[in-house]
Amino acid sequence: MSEAIPPAPAAGAVAPIGIAVREIKVIEDNGQRGVFAKLSRPPGTLNHFALENPPRVVIDIVGAAGTVTDAQRFPVTDALVEQIRLAQHEGNLRLTIELRGKSVPAYTVNDLNDTVIAFLGEPQGNAEPVREQVVFSQRAAEVAAASVNEPHTVPKPASKPPAMRVADAEAPSGSSDPLERLTQPRSYTGPHVSLDLKDADVHNVIRLLAEVSKLNIVATEDVKGKVTLRLFDVPWDQALDIVLSVLSLESVQEGNVMRISTVNRLRTDREDLRRAQEALRAVEPLRVEYIHINYAKAVKLGDIVGGTNRSGNARSVESGTGILTNRGSVVVDEFTNTLIVRDVQRGIDNARELVRQLDVQTPQILIESSIVEATSDFARSLGVQWGYKASIGPQTGTTTGANFPGTIVAGGGGPGGAALGIPLVADFPAGGNFGPGSAGSLGLLLGSLNGAYAIDARITALEDLGKAKIVSRPRVVTLNNVPATIKSLTIIRVKLPGTGTVINTGAGGAAGGQSTATEKIETGITLVVTPQVSSDGFVLLDMFAKSSQADFTRTVDQIPTEISREANSHVLIKDGQTVVLGGIYRDQRNDAGRSMPFLADIPGLGWLFRNTTKTDRREDLLVFLTPRVLGGAHPGLPSSEDLWQHRGEAGVQ
Repeated sequence: MSEAIPPAPAAGAVAPIGIAVREIKVIEDNGQRGVFAKLSRPPGTLNHFALENPPRVVIDIVGAAGTVTDAQRFPVTDALVEQIRLAQHEGNLRLTIELRGKSVPAYTVNDLNDTVIAFLGEPQGNAEPVREQVVFSQRAAEVAAASVNEPHTVPKPASKPPAMRVADAEAPSGSSDPLERLTQPRSYTGPHVSLDLKDADVHNVIRLLAEVSKLNIVATEDVKGKVTLRLFDVPWDQALDIVLSVLSLESVQEGNVMRISTVNRLRTDREDLRRAQEALRAVEPLRVEYIHINYAKAVKLGDIVGGTNRSGNARSVESGTGILTNRGSVVVDEFTNTLIVRDVQRGIDNARELVRQLDVQTPQILIESSIVEATSDFARSLGVQWGYKASIGPQTGTTTGANFPGTIVAGGGGPGGAALGIPLVADFPAGGNFGPGSAGSLGLLLGSLNGAYAIDARITALEDLGKAKIVSRPRVVTLNNVPATIKSLTIIRVKLPGTGTVINTGAGGAAGGQSTATEKIETGITLVVTPQVSSDGFVLLDMFAKSSQADFTRTVDQIPTEISREANSHVLIKDGQTVVLGGIYRDQRNDAGRSMPFLADIPGLGWLFRNTTKTDRREDLLVFLTPRVLGGAHPGLPSSEDLWQHRGEAGVQ
């Protein structure tokens, strides 16, 4: 078939008013013709119909007529299309495709943005190359009209593109991985199109979408089928996905080219590619890398890098479920805290990245505690005053939702004022009136998560000797997520029952003196605190408290029973603030009596000569805990919200 192109008509062949035609081209592909008319703007309503004698397809662009005085003809060198005419008809711009032969073949007409596309005939399935003719180009016509003093030349037609491929394409958004496309929602951002097709060949639909998207699209020979669809104002990439899904097709992005084929063929291609990559990795040379560990233990990181399959010496780790390849291994040198990794470069890079993420300095927490022991007399003089203050505004990060006032401050009321200047909502004053210097106060500020509310507790305590005392003030430093134990114990030794148990203390067995065996009973407070630091300055305390005491009123073989109480709790507080544990009591009751001999036994009058004393002594233990994070902020840690949601889970990091 000849590809000669007739001379282009003069400029002005196209209506300058309304919609102007920028370019008309005819493409032959597999025996099917496509007529593409690019306009100056998207058309409105399209009317199309076919006429016989002679056969032709008429397309009217409603309301877009220009000042075309005479019909303009654009001859086409093609076996099916004879020429294309542009004319004005009843206020419309009419495009007529005149055909050779005796009848009009099956055809479809669509508008995609600023292009009107008509497909004529059915694909024949032959392997002839694609032929493209540019029968009219406005730019070429303007150049020809301006060059009046030069011989008339016609611009060369565009180079023949491969099937369904448009140059200067831009790849659509989204991943080419089928699994990722199934598990993640796809966002469509392409230009919107409207399609109304019935029994349209899939090649025509793909060519339409390629024209709109300006995308390089290649379809394999096994892409077949027809679709019937009606889409209005949808992104072109979504329309393409719908068509591919209906026909069990799939696309894969390779650079700036999209390849469309059947699902089975692309799956086979991926499997072949995977086997080829595995074959390349099998012959890739192994490397040895020494990775020094600064903070963590190399043994633990070796387990993570190489998996959990260890050899017998517990120092060489074979690759199991770790991040190394199946050819990799790691050896741990405990003396220098170094990992010796042997693998291909990809496995070594993975090991280095993992070590970089995990080998970080672990935060240290100083836990300051005070254990205060108070008697019942002290308890009568103990007053706890609670107050609250709410401050909502831009300073606290909690907005009021109103323009004025911008900040709201509210507080509870009560006699006096708390130690920290927060008004008191309840007042439980200490018993009695004490002079200056006889009583002191301790202010505690318990803060909320968002900083908008505060609670103040003022404890007034009598300082007289013997009424209250601080049992201990232990301070302990522990690592993040590592338990710290605080104990305040009293050791009681109880003589074992006389069952013939004899301990020889001299030399020679029976020689020397003898000693009685005793049993040690530990009573008091045991506190186990596991701190976890957040990235925003909070500390989650996982606390286990145990209080025990010996009960000499209930004994077994003169050995007292042990009364023990335990509790578990989680508290999330700000770094440097204090949490108080109370409600730990010890009761001691003693009955003592004095009387005068003989006179105390006189009936009716004996009570005058008797004196009975009952002592009821209660000790109240208060534990104050203040965690302080050492070493500044740690941005790589989880937030306080995450810590609180996962509280109680072991190993939360």
